[in-house]
Amino acid sequence: MGVHEKNLKYNLTEIDYEFHYFIKNMSCRAVMRLPYSYRCQMAKQVGDCKRIINLFNYFRMMYCSIHIDNKTTEVLFMFLFSFICVAFLWLMSFNIGAYFSPVLKIISLKLHMNEYLAGVTLLAFGNCSPEIIANLMPVRADAPIFTIAVGNTLAIILLSGGTVCFLRPFKMNGHCTLRDLLFLLLGVEVLRFVMIKEGVVTMCEAIVLFFIYVVYVVINIADVIIMRFYIKKLRKEVDHLGNLTPPPTKELQAKLRTLTSLEVENDIQISDTTKYRRSRNSGNHFSDTTRTGYFVTPRPKERPEQVDHEANRTNLHNSENSKNLLLFTEFLHSLNPIDGEAWQLGGKCNRLYLIVRCPLVFVMLLFIPVVDFEKDKHGWSKLLNCTQIVTNPFVIITLVHCSCRGQCLSHLVHNPQHQHLDVVAVHNDPAGRSGLPAFTDGRSAVLSPIPW
Repeated sequence: MGVHEKNLKYNLTEIDYEFHYFIKNMSCRAVMRLPYSYRCQMAKQVGDCKRIINLFNYFRMMYCSIHIDNKTTEVLFMFLFSFICVAFLWLMSFNIGAYFSPVLKIISLKLHMNEYLAGVTLLAFGNCSPEIIANLMPVRADAPIFTIAVGNTLAIILLSGGTVCFLRPFKMNGHCTLRDLLFLLLGVEVLRFVMIKEGVVTMCEAIVLFFIYVVYVVINIADVIIMRFYIKKLRKEVDHLGNLTPPPTKELQAKLRTLTSLEVENDIQISDTTKYRRSRNSGNHFSDTTRTGYFVTPRPKERPEQVDHEANRTNLHNSENSKNLLLFTEFLHSLNPIDGEAWQLGGKCNRLYLIVRCPLVFVMLLFIPVVDFEKDKHGWSKLLNCTQIVTNPFVIITLVHCSCRGQCLSHLVHNPQHQHLDVVAVHNDPAGRSGLPAFTDGRSAVLSPIPW
């Protein structure tokens, strides 16, 4: 059947093609201005709604699955979605504290980094990777990315930095802080110059911006190497001064103080957080930090003891026992979403909180491997980890497949010549439906799928 015969069969006119072009280029935000009875159909037909949505199509959930038909129900579901966003934020926070941070410490320890170098490389990449992914999404195609990035940087420096300084006082390295601020100003000014100069950032200019960060990381690595070389030199000088008779006390003490401070900056250690964890679970941690008042910065406490991770790895090992001893008991204990220590030390509110978060914690325990030097056997659970070898690739492949499927549907919507798609046609509507696009001849658009 030719195109002309199809046009005769479905009585298509130029206005039908015009309305199809309108639907194809319509913004998904315009769906919210239509009557509730037409939002489901428009959410299915508008290509922009499929383009900006990734895994969850909220418009189809609200207006097709749940069938929202009034403002009150819509507002209630908006509050529900806000609560879900808060739950996801808590989930991310718990995931970082329980899984990401211990692994980051272990990687830094294995790569012989100090805390500062790990912060400007691994931690910085972990902080900015969600923002990079969000900026590449279609929903931010027309967003002011530069303004958003600068605003996020200011929020991190001023809000997060100020909060950390208030809650956890620490000694700042003046040289490192000055170097970081200079590189921050350099990056912002170079990007601003590139944008004002031509209006469009080319590939070469993007490489230059990326190269600035590479230079920054190289300088930090060189700084660590020079500091470690100076530490070795100081140790030799201290040994030499200690062997003199009589030893120069003042010079020796000055070099020892310098050596101690440099060794603290050079070393990264996994601290034993047992006391802090018990204080937090019992509720004493909050009262201790605010006992002197909210506007008084507490004095810094002594650093906690270092964890003997080799002892934690082998303290339950016995060569006389079988390799699969208590296999299922260990598996069930690893999947327990309630921390026994927190349950015993916590009050009623804390126990209620532990019960409420159980489903989310159980899902994370089921799919995320635990690697923590503070725990016995470093969090290893033989049966659970073997199960995760099978389940985790399956989950990742499923999520990637769903994401790719959504992108393919978006591509087909914007390229209808590759597939027979449902489009929106315009028919004569004697009732004169309100809320739909009206044309000059008095007709209104009635949504009906037709095959091309």
